[in-house]
Amino acid sequence: MRLKVGWIQYANVYPLFYVLQKEGLLKEDIHLVKGVPSQLNWALRNDLIDVSPSSSVEYLLNKELYEYIDGICISSKEYVGSVLFFSDHDLDKLDGQKILLTDQSATSHLLLRIILEKFMNLSPLYDISSAPYTGESFLLIGDDALRYRKMNKGKKVYDLANLWYQHTGLPFVFALWIVRKEINKSDNELYSVYMRLQEKLLYARKKFQEYFSEMIKDYYLRDFMTEEEILYYWKENMDYELTDKQKRSLLLFEEYLGEL
Repeated sequence: MRLKVGWIQYANVYPLFYVLQKEGLLKEDIHLVKGVPSQLNWALRNDLIDVSPSSSVEYLLNKELYEYIDGICISSKEYVGSVLFFSDHDLDKLDGQKILLTDQSATSHLLLRIILEKFMNLSPLYDISSAPYTGESFLLIGDDALRYRKMNKGKKVYDLANLWYQHTGLPFVFALWIVRKEINKSDNELYSVYMRLQEKLLYARKKFQEYFSEMIKDYYLRDFMTEEEILYYWKENMDYELTDKQKRSLLLFEEYLGEL
């Protein structure tokens, strides 16, 4: 029996998986399941996978199903660079305006709503789209956001993590490593595999910076980003440590979710 582990193939989680694969830490007792965040959230909720780096909102709204691996997350510092809102308008002009949301996200949708509705007292209209970039105002995440920003010709660009930071002074936690509770409480072979995975993830979190020069060589983002831009994204934007500061941010996010 193998532990089914979600694998988001975005640049923000790539350094961790690089170490796991490079050092042969993903043994035959682990089966990787690829998907975008919204797909992996659904798979985790429906017991199709056991563990995944999944949207923080998936954990916050379904605590009866999950626990999370302490010490590791996917969070921003002051900026994230890959959760971006593009618009022809200033933010304060969006009241009543239509906003297209990517169908790949969960946490980012609600973060945008908190920023616009709670922080700015606006009431936009929202619609989920598989091609959000066709609108006047739209939200993109992950590699799509990184790519579109390089192609952007005139739209205003807002980094959601930075808008959250401006209002709260805290980093934003986009994803946690979530596990279904029955795995964490079981007495079987899967529990042993899961415990080893925890150790490997925390090891990868401490180790990945040693591989920067190697992992950048043939990485596909070089099709539209320079090496310096990719390294800046990993070094300066992303933070994979789950500290008390990130946990305070999660609690505040949960509080705002309850008010929406």
